[in-house]
Amino acid sequence: MNRDPIVTTGEGPNRRQFLKGLGGFALAIPLLPSLLPREVLAQGMPSQKRFAQMCTNHGGLWHANMFPAAAMLTEQQAFKGRTARRGDLRLGAQGARVGVSPIVSAAASQLTPELVAKMNIVAGLDIPFYIAHNTGAHLGNYARNDGNGGDGMMLQSQPRATIDQIMGWSAEFYPTSVRQRVMVVGDRYSYWWSNPSMRTGVIQPVSGTRDSLQLFDQVFGPITPGPMRRPIVDRVIENYRRLRGGSSRLSTGDRRRLDEHMQGLSELERRLNATVSCGSLTRPARGSIPIIQSGDFGLNPMKQGEAFRLYNDVVALAFSCGASRVAVVSADTTYSTFSGDWHQDIAHKAHLPGMAEQMTISAAHQFFFENVFLDLARKLDAITDVSGTVLDNTLLAWSQESGNHTHENQSMPLVTFGGAGGAMRTGSFIDYRDTSREMGSRFQGTPEPRYCGLSWNQWLANALQIIGIPRAQWEEMGGGYAVPFVGDGYRSMYPAAALSGLSDPLLYLRR
Repeated sequence: MNRDPIVTTGEGPNRRQFLKGLGGFALAIPLLPSLLPREVLAQGMPSQKRFAQMCTNHGGLWHANMFPAAAMLTEQQAFKGRTARRGDLRLGAQGARVGVSPIVSAAASQLTPELVAKMNIVAGLDIPFYIAHNTGAHLGNYARNDGNGGDGMMLQSQPRATIDQIMGWSAEFYPTSVRQRVMVVGDRYSYWWSNPSMRTGVIQPVSGTRDSLQLFDQVFGPITPGPMRRPIVDRVIENYRRLRGGSSRLSTGDRRRLDEHMQGLSELERRLNATVSCGSLTRPARGSIPIIQSGDFGLNPMKQGEAFRLYNDVVALAFSCGASRVAVVSADTTYSTFSGDWHQDIAHKAHLPGMAEQMTISAAHQFFFENVFLDLARKLDAITDVSGTVLDNTLLAWSQESGNHTHENQSMPLVTFGGAGGAMRTGSFIDYRDTSREMGSRFQGTPEPRYCGLSWNQWLANALQIIGIPRAQWEEMGGGYAVPFVGDGYRSMYPAAALSGLSDPLLYLRR
């Protein structure tokens, strides 16, 4: 169970003391237990969980490039109508790099055995219907898809909030003040109610930013209230009450918009009064926008990686001092010098047996892993937490739009770092696929078959439980999270056990 974070005021120590470090601004040094008030020590030292997810487009990565070799799987057990398999992750040579697969690899100085022990790679988590291109499936809003098929079009009428926002608006996750509930980089990945506190209105995208300095200002900006400041909501509450309850001409839609406006003011008031202290910080001198606006950004993976590492700096700093503990990053650039139509010429041809397109898309994802995803893991692991490191108390995940064929979502790769405060078992390669039976015919002679596994809904439910969000706040009828739908062309590939009990712990992943 999460306890209230330690927040000190006045001249006492902050939850973190800051030191010049990563990214050109302050990073935290360890909290010093001897400096904490004795009453805090007597209560025991709390551990805060964090959640961050990076979402990349397309996918289409062959299983042999994305995942470790099957020989690494040394254990197996019957689970939900499948045979689940597991093995310890082991570093090995991957060309000039080291890694656990060709894509999940990096320089030996960056990807160490100690970090691999804090990692998981999971195969066999599926969306059991045709959703094609989308940005919503990563975090649970299947309605955000391009409508490329009947299944996806049907799901567009059933939007859901995304798991990051469920965490951010949970009193169990944020029991005390916080400056920014969820840090969002990019758009159309994170969704929540238009009236968040009441969970009413419409499900709508949460506006994100591509500006690392704006992200910094959202979390650490100078919004400290003055001692005599009159509460914002108090200034307009009488007008609100008069309009809300006294005007017979007020339409239902206008009444909803008025409620949403007041809720927005209330949330601003809460942020203004947040007591989280991150010490004295200096705003970074360099931000992501000049990099993004440079003429060759779209074809320069080095600049793309640089921009995303600036976001990582802000996330790491916020996580270190509790100013925010949830982040969603739309990591949707190509990470490649390819100058043609990436969507049509690479992603849609990555399954072809000639392998040229597969080599291009695999190289791009390897670059992302080493220069963006691993970068954030290393930064979080460099910050000492109350117990272990910040990474040890974080669930850091990387998800992709598709499985090993673009447009199809069997075995959507999941890579994680961190143990979420001991809630997750780490150091594992896990495979939930039924490799005894292929899913349909192979595309144009590709050497990569598709095998079915378990539902992505079960992963979403497990992520919420790992972070500590009670089932009553998110569980769908029948269990799991997100719409429990199975397409007509997919039903024969999934035994009933694989589609039931979707809130159950995933074997080998949960402690």
